[in-house]
This record gives sequence, C-alpha cells and structure tokens, in this order.
Amino acid sequence: MNKIILQLWEESIKNGTFLSSGCTLHLNLKERDKYVDSIYSNRNENSIPNVYDKIIGDPIVVYVNDEMYNNITVEKSIKISQVEFLNMIKFGEIISNEF
Repeated sequence: MNKIILQLWEESIKNGTFLSSGCTLHLNLKERDKYVDSIYSNRNENSIPNVYDKIIGDPIVVYVNDEMYNNITVEKSIKISQVEFLNMIKFGEIISNEF
C-alpha cells in the first residue's frame, strides 16, 4: 500500500443544502494545495453560484493499492465520486484509521 493524501468535498447549494461530493486523491500535500487553490482561485466573493464544491475538514493520510498510486503519480490529483469513494473503502482499495 502507498501513502497519499485524501481531501473530502461537499456540494453546497445556495438554499442551504449540502451533499457529499466525493473526494480528491493527491500525491502529497503540495499537490493537494495546488488542486484546492485551482478550484478556489476561480471564485468571486461578490458572486456566489447557486451550486459549488467546497472542502470538508483537513487532509487525511490514506493508503491505496499500487494501481491507484500509479494513476495518481501521473495525474498528481484525481477527483472521485462519492459512490467510487465508498466502493474503494468497502473493497479495501483505500485504507485509513480516520474512517
């Protein structure tokens, strides 16, 4: 298993509803910060969209199998849906003491 960084995300809807939006997987904290900055840098504080993604909590150290790690080393950061995330946990493809 290989150590990476996981960041949880949620979808925020202007009416006050929040939905889980899956997570992003990052090679390291530097790549996580670059990814988050790329998402947040396009935002305008004076114009909030009706629907937008935002991070939940702090980054989490997790472990993934070699195949996923190889994909992450190429892409540096990968976004996966909530369903994919839950399946990866269920089948032991993401391992952490945090969840």
